[in-house]
Amino acid sequence: MLAVFDLDGTIIDSADAILESHDAAWASVGVKRPAKEDILSLTGLPLIEIMQKLGPEQDPVALAEVYSKTYVKATRHEQLFEGIIDLLARPFRAAVATGKSQRGADRVIKEFGFSDRFEVVLGGNSVSRPKPNPDLLFSIMEKTGTKDIVMIGDTTYDLEMAHAAGVKGIGVSWGHHTSEELRKWAPVVDSFEELGLLLKV
Repeated sequence: MLAVFDLDGTIIDSADAILESHDAAWASVGVKRPAKEDILSLTGLPLIEIMQKLGPEQDPVALAEVYSKTYVKATRHEQLFEGIIDLLARPFRAAVATGKSQRGADRVIKEFGFSDRFEVVLGGNSVSRPKPNPDLLFSIMEKTGTKDIVMIGDTTYDLEMAHAAGVKGIGVSWGHHTSEELRKWAPVVDSFEELGLLLKV
């Protein structure tokens, strides 16, 4: 079995970095930043799509550009969720499928010392159709040579992707979507210890 992890809201707590970057993006066009709940509920989708949904009357490319530049400095807010280091220290196959850009995903993996832990790390722009489409998981299947996959994430986009790819999903309760939303798609765990039991690792 290959456990495929999302990043934001699953492995790393990046909420403060995301919100700071949105502050700068919306200030650049003289508009009040959308509500925190609205922003975080869209995390996991491609950045341009997020901007389109949050401010359909604005230029999403310009907003995304300011956001991305700001995020480079806002990464100081990123931190690992408690328990992930212990879980990843166990011997099981793992990969990453994230809505972050490939560049952003690679940076996170390197900065937190996980470069040798994951067989594959794929960002949302590494495929033509990102979450909740199944292409990230199909690409991981091809690269790792296995279809025995479980997708672990904090949003319905992760679990919808798993469903579309015909693989199992597990929701985590500490991220951006509620457990109630996630349970419509898959079982939900409340800790990495519980996740390890479910993964049987």
